[in-house]
Amino acid sequence: MPVSIDIIPFSDSLELYGEPDFSSAFSLAGHVSISLSPPSFMFQRWRSTTRVLMQSLTVTFEGQSEIITPDIGYAPLRLCSITRELVNEPVDLSNEGREDFNKPCSWNVIFDIPIPGWLPTTSTYGDRSAGEAGTRYALYATATFTYLEDGSSSIFSSFCSSFSCRTHTINAPRCPVTLARLAEVPSAPSSSSTSVFPMALFFVDAQSGQDDTETGTTAIPPEILKKIQVVASIPNAVALDETSVPLILRLQGNELDGSQQERLRITDFTVDVEQIETYRSTTSLDCIARCMVPPRAQQPPSFPLRNPHPVHTLYEVGLLMTPYPSKSTSTRSFSLFDPSNSGKYLISGDGRVFVHDSPRGDATTRSPSENWYVLEANVPLAPEPHQLDWAGLRSRRISENTPLFNVCHMMHIALRCVYEQPDGEAVSERLHFSLPMQHVRVAVPLINPSATDRTIVGAVDLQKSAPYSQSLPAYSQLFYSNGERKIDYSTPLPLYEPPPSASSSSSFTPDHSDNDRKSIS
Repeated sequence: MPVSIDIIPFSDSLELYGEPDFSSAFSLAGHVSISLSPPSFMFQRWRSTTRVLMQSLTVTFEGQSEIITPDIGYAPLRLCSITRELVNEPVDLSNEGREDFNKPCSWNVIFDIPIPGWLPTTSTYGDRSAGEAGTRYALYATATFTYLEDGSSSIFSSFCSSFSCRTHTINAPRCPVTLARLAEVPSAPSSSSTSVFPMALFFVDAQSGQDDTETGTTAIPPEILKKIQVVASIPNAVALDETSVPLILRLQGNELDGSQQERLRITDFTVDVEQIETYRSTTSLDCIARCMVPPRAQQPPSFPLRNPHPVHTLYEVGLLMTPYPSKSTSTRSFSLFDPSNSGKYLISGDGRVFVHDSPRGDATTRSPSENWYVLEANVPLAPEPHQLDWAGLRSRRISENTPLFNVCHMMHIALRCVYEQPDGEAVSERLHFSLPMQHVRVAVPLINPSATDRTIVGAVDLQKSAPYSQSLPAYSQLFYSNGERKIDYSTPLPLYEPPPSASSSSSFTPDHSDNDRKSIS
C-alpha cells in the first residue's frame, strides 16, 4: 500500500483542571502524518512516481466506559465521539522528484479537537480476573484516496494495477490518550499546617447510638444529647499524595444545666475514612441528558465501540450470562486506614469537657464563644494499598461521578459520651456523624532548573528537556469562566520614571532587511 497515515498528538495525555464543567472545553491538538511511498515490484529495477488523490481525511476522538463485575456482568457506554474533517476537497499527492529517496514523502495535517470538560478521567476498574476495563480514550483517523497513476511501464505492474481497486480506505493505528483531572491548589496558604487546601466547616446533626461496650438497655436521655453542639472542620479537598488529614472538632453544651455538665463526659472518639465505589450496569435517561453522552442509537449494541473489551463477545453470544439480571448496581467499600490503625483517640483528663471554670476563679460568666472545647487530630491514611479483592487493590482514587462508575469518600466520626445518672449508674452512647470528603489529584510543582541544566545560546536561555506544555498555566488560572482576564491587584504597578533624556529619539530602528522577507502560511 503506497499510502499510510499515523496520528501524532502534541501530547498523549490531557490534563483537565478544576471540577467537571459542562460549559468548558480543553484543546487536544496534533497532526496526522500522511506518508507516500512508491510501490515495489519483483521485476522492477527502478522506483516509479506515485500519485494519489486524497479525497477525505477525518480524525475522531472517542471515549468509552466499560464495567465488569461478578454479579451484574458487563456493561458498555460510549462517553463521547467527536469527529473533525481535515480535508474539505480532494488533494493531489505525489512523490515526483523524490522517487529514489529511501524515506517516503510525508505531509502533516494539523488538528485541534475541543474536549468536553465534564469527561471522567482515564482509569481502570471492575473485575480484575476479566482483564482491564474502565474508562479509556483514543484518537482514530481514516483516509480515503484514489490511486491515480504509476510511472512504471513494466508489464507486471500494469497487470497488477488492472486488478486492484482504484479507491482505498485506510485507518491509522489507534492512538490512546490519557485524561487526568487536576485540582487547583489555592495560592493563599492554608489555615491547616498539614494540608494545602483550606478548611471546610460543618455544623453536625449527630445521631445517637448504643455503645457496643455496654450491654444494658439503659441509655442517655435524648434531651441531654440534643443539647450537645458539634462543629467539625476538615479540608475541602485532600490530595492523593497526602498521608494525613487534619480534623478539628468543637464541642459546646451551653444549654446543659450545671448538674448535667458535671455528669456528662466525653471520653474518646473514633475516626474512619471510607472509600465507596459504585458500579452501574444501566444509565438513566436523565444521566444521558445531563452528561451529554451520545444517544441510545449510538450506543452498544446498536453501534459497537471501536475498541471494546474482549469479554463483550462472550456476553453477546450468550456464553456468559449475568448472574443477577434484576440487579443493576454493585458496591465495593473499604477503609483507607492501615490495619494497625484503630482510629481511636482518647481525651485527656476526666472528660468533663462541658464544665467551664472561670479563669480567675470568680463567678463571672464566660461568653458563649469561649465555651467551645476544641479537639484536634491528624488522621493518618495508609500510604499504600494493603488488601486485594475481586476489583483489585484497594487503592485510593479521586472522588468522581461518572455514568457507570462512582467514587465517593466519607469520614465517619463517633464521640463516646458517658453519663452518670443520679443513682450512680454510668451509661454510655456514641454520637455518630459523617463528613463528605473530596479526594483530588494535584499537579506536580515545577522545579526551577539548575545552572547545569541550561544551555546559553547568545542571549537566549534555553531549558533542556522541558516540555512546553508543562510551563503553560491552566486557562482557569488566567481567565474567569466568562472569558475575562484575571488580574492580580495585590501587585502594585511600578512607579513612573521619566526617560533619561528628553531629546533622545525612539530606541527602535526599522530593520530594512525585513522588506525582502516573505510570510509563510
